[in-house]
Amino acid sequence: MQDFQDYTQTDRLSSKLLRIYTTYRVILALLLAGVFFSGFASEILGSRYSQLFAVVSLSYILLALATVAIGHFSGYRSSAASLFFILITDIVVLTLLMHASGSLSSGLGFLMLVTVAAGSIFFTGQLGILVAAVASICIVVESIVSSYFLLSRTNTVFPSGLLGILLFITALIFQYLNRAMRSAQEVADKEAEQSAHLQQLNEMIVQRMLTGIVVADAHDRIELINRSAVKLLGGHMPGIPLSPGQSLRVVPGLYQQMKRWREHPWLRTPPFLPKNGATEVQANFTTLHQSSQRRTLIYLDDLRAMAQHAQQLKLSSLGRLTGSIAHEIRNPLGAISHASQLLGELRAEDGDIALLTNIIEKHTRRVNQIVENVLQLSRQKAPATQKFSLNIWLTRFLVDYQDGCGRDCMLETNLQSPGGQVSFDPSHLQQVLTNLLDNAIRYSFQSTGEYWAEIRVFFDPEQENPLLEVIDRGPGVPAEGREKLFEPFYTTSGEGSGLGLYIARQLCEINYSSINYRAPDDGLPGAFRIRFAHPDKLLPSKEYEPA
Repeated sequence: MQDFQDYTQTDRLSSKLLRIYTTYRVILALLLAGVFFSGFASEILGSRYSQLFAVVSLSYILLALATVAIGHFSGYRSSAASLFFILITDIVVLTLLMHASGSLSSGLGFLMLVTVAAGSIFFTGQLGILVAAVASICIVVESIVSSYFLLSRTNTVFPSGLLGILLFITALIFQYLNRAMRSAQEVADKEAEQSAHLQQLNEMIVQRMLTGIVVADAHDRIELINRSAVKLLGGHMPGIPLSPGQSLRVVPGLYQQMKRWREHPWLRTPPFLPKNGATEVQANFTTLHQSSQRRTLIYLDDLRAMAQHAQQLKLSSLGRLTGSIAHEIRNPLGAISHASQLLGELRAEDGDIALLTNIIEKHTRRVNQIVENVLQLSRQKAPATQKFSLNIWLTRFLVDYQDGCGRDCMLETNLQSPGGQVSFDPSHLQQVLTNLLDNAIRYSFQSTGEYWAEIRVFFDPEQENPLLEVIDRGPGVPAEGREKLFEPFYTTSGEGSGLGLYIARQLCEINYSSINYRAPDDGLPGAFRIRFAHPDKLLPSKEYEPA
């Protein structure tokens, strides 16, 4: 029974061997019948019983053809019992043909070596030995019958015994080879499975890398491209679907960069903006030589992310320096403010002195505000990112903001994304929105005489990100000043320090979000837009419920 189980576990290998063996049976049957009916070896084949040889050989042809037909339709997936029956049938047929041809002297008994070898290949245990035993018994019985019962002139009992021993030796040798072959097959299957697993793991890692990876063949066709590369090159947009098999010419910017690199490989490739991309991309190229094929490996990096990282390193050092300077300025600045107050009290009746002290006080307060902002920026801690509902949080925030506004503020809301989740540090978001609303209310009042601002929340289906806009009724930021909006100490107001928007951008960036100015377009007013990170692609430190 164990031999039958072993066979079913390795039926994939046995099906290939069965195909070969059934083909061999057809060729052998046709060859024996053809030689017999042609009379080419009439003194050997069928020399004792020609009619028996003819019937058995023709029947063998039919059996062999039927086996081939059944194997063809079943995919050569035969059960162990059926295969054992085929082998025993071959032994009986060869015994009958040998008996009809003059016993062992015809040489047909040696064909059983092939049958026994096949049985030892198909079965690794006792069944293979059983096939050899049945073949040996058939040969010995046929020799005894021919020698003693049919009074044959030659005694073939001893040679038949030697042939039986040879059959057992053949069975043992092929059993050993069969075990070695199946063991090697198992090792190969395990290695193939492990290789497939590693390949799948590598593909998963490549697909999830933040760096874009593209592999192009010698004809500039894409062989491999990961998700980051598709997104950076704008392939997620309907106009340019990027996938393996396409030519890199569908991305003209990248294709031109690759041509430039091939002509001048020592030069650093400049960044480029893909046609449907949202940011500039830095491409780096290298050659992959694999046998006779030449491939090009392309690394794509988001230039904005690289610039932000470099900016953060630079600002980290600058923040420590400016924080130290600001701390040193506070003491003499406090002394100047205090001296100005004393001077105003001593010469209160002098109008010129009062005017000068007021100027000193005003600019002292402005410098002090700058110092406070710089210190706040230099002391900035890592964000305590939390996941919460933006609409619920805004409702609470706007109530608190109006209570502390100190004036009759008109705040309108347009929440087009109900239940939207964001990942952000609530205290940082409060600071950013407070700054934006203060600016919006101030510029609205300058233009219309009303303290007005609007907050709009919606969802970007393409980028799958929630967005928030702060809108005012002011004249908008002039085109020449939009590039400097978020630079430190840049301001269009004589009252501000020029650090509010700069700090807002820093707070957004450390919370994996972005802030920019949307210029007026088609009658729409200008607005400051915050694009939050995807809420499900960041791990919040804990769930946050607004109080």
